[in-house]
Amino acid sequence: MSRRIGADGDLPGVDIKKLRNKKLTSTEFMQVWFHYDKDRSGFLEYTEFSQFMKDLFLKKNSSDITAEQVEKYTAEVIHIMDTYDENRDGRFEMNELAKALKIEDNYLNKIINKKSIKDKHVQSILKHYDSNEDKILKGCELKAFVGDLVRSTPDIPYNYTMIEQACNYIEEMLGNVQLDTNAIKLILSLDTRQQLHRRLSEHTQNNTS
Repeated sequence: MSRRIGADGDLPGVDIKKLRNKKLTSTEFMQVWFHYDKDRSGFLEYTEFSQFMKDLFLKKNSSDITAEQVEKYTAEVIHIMDTYDENRDGRFEMNELAKALKIEDNYLNKIINKKSIKDKHVQSILKHYDSNEDKILKGCELKAFVGDLVRSTPDIPYNYTMIEQACNYIEEMLGNVQLDTNAIKLILSLDTRQQLHRRLSEHTQNNTS
């Protein structure tokens, strides 16, 4: 079995309050997701989402929390769940949380439809997703890049399962799950993207039939 990408040890801590008033990059969104999806279920259960909202709205020192803040926090949790929990199952899928939060436009859409993907395009992609600037995409950086690949394909659902499937395919193809510029260029080639699309389409059909 392919090892799970983005294990606990690979995830940085998230100071969610710093992200409150700005658009999240795809990497920041993945950091938030895996920070709060404690059981790696692929969903944010109510308690996990509630903790996210608590960290977003309330002060860490509980003695400083006023009744008005608690009321505002509770109302906001209920409002967001009612608004974005599209299938009303009491938990967030990745695409639902992505709609609830402010997330940047898909960066890959600027590049993948070009007639030719050049080295400068690959370098710009690496710079965009490589949050720790080590010239390698791994952990949440990898998930963000792969997630945007999935997002760029309208008929493939943007969720945890599809991203895991895509990461597993990449690992089978490359033999590892750390991407340098050469690996990024290979993955963005039309042939590889078509193969990945077929793989994800087959998985989707098998799970809906």
